[in-house]
Amino acid sequence: MNRLAMAKEIAWRVPMLAQRDEDMWEEAERTRRKFISDYPLKRLSALKLDDFVIGKGADNRSFCYRLEREMDVLGKIVGATAFKFGVYFGRTNKDAKDRYRFAKHWGSNHQEAFAAVKQAIVDLLQAAAKNDYASITENPLSPMFKGKILFVYNPDKFAPIYAWKHLEHFIIALDLDGSFESEADMQRALMDYRARWPKLRAQPPALYMHLLYDLFDYPEYDTATRSPVARIPILKSAVEGAQFIAKMPALPTVTTAKSAGRWKVNHEERQKNSKRIGDRGELVVLALEQQRLIEAGKKKLAQKVDHVAQRYDGLGYDILSFDEDGKERQVEVKATRSANLLNGFYISANELEKSKRLPNYHLYLVFSAMSKSPRVFRMKKPTLEGLGFKLEPLNYHVTLSGICAGINS
Repeated sequence: MNRLAMAKEIAWRVPMLAQRDEDMWEEAERTRRKFISDYPLKRLSALKLDDFVIGKGADNRSFCYRLEREMDVLGKIVGATAFKFGVYFGRTNKDAKDRYRFAKHWGSNHQEAFAAVKQAIVDLLQAAAKNDYASITENPLSPMFKGKILFVYNPDKFAPIYAWKHLEHFIIALDLDGSFESEADMQRALMDYRARWPKLRAQPPALYMHLLYDLFDYPEYDTATRSPVARIPILKSAVEGAQFIAKMPALPTVTTAKSAGRWKVNHEERQKNSKRIGDRGELVVLALEQQRLIEAGKKKLAQKVDHVAQRYDGLGYDILSFDEDGKERQVEVKATRSANLLNGFYISANELEKSKRLPNYHLYLVFSAMSKSPRVFRMKKPTLEGLGFKLEPLNYHVTLSGICAGINS
């Protein structure tokens, strides 16, 4: 999400969430602090089996029960089987008798499994204290269980979101760059993003989690396969697959039905998605411009390439880049999901004016912007009234004239 857009969302949503759910945040934090007070790292090695396992009756307030149930507001891990804890007390679908159960990869019996799980928890927290992220990734605890432990003990390092698909959903929505080998990597990336915003840092991390779900909802799933719908690659994958092209992609053959205008455009959906597509296109171009200058031996110029649209509205271009001789290059980015320009693009009056007035104005068209292989076509000083383009006015700006201003309804 564009920084200006995110700033606006934070400005009104964060105070609302803070005030509306103030008691919930305070209670959740008290519960979290009480948990780590009862289970400090130095005592975990001496933890007894029945103080750990879930399933020991109505009065059970074990480590696993409290982590999963009492701190549900700090991110849900309910849903997967109790085998996620490594060892538990209860039944299975095939055996209705309550007994100690354990995942076979932890040991040959429940006591052996418990000892191994307990040591893995200690190792995990020690690795987190040392910022040893390689050891965190390699730790054998199940991802959901691991993720919640990391957050509860390190709430400023790891986001209170634990499922890969949910974490990836937000990484993509925020266009965060980087390599993500594990859920913990994505938890940290989301918290690094939070750290950029003073208003978010001042609030509990769980409020940040609620903000993300408010803004971007839950990932969509195919009800039959339970796999994500219409997946978008992470930014790193899109940048690695992006390249400049020398020719405008050819338009496809238009069917009679389409040319006759009988297909319906969902303007609301278009408006909802266009900003996200535009943001992704700008970030792809930003990376390609930096790469272009580095390959030309102009590393210092590459470091000066500026994504000005993240801070300013109304400049008439999105990126300030440079020619190889150091001359400033103003780049306006237009992006589309399509592999061609069949559906055209929108340009503001200000952008059109700047394209005529600025001497080194460039228009970059990004095709297949939401794929793993965006293609970018560049035009210097584009004359949009020519070159096969057709400009169509779509909006009017309405203000009151002196005569109308005095008319009563």
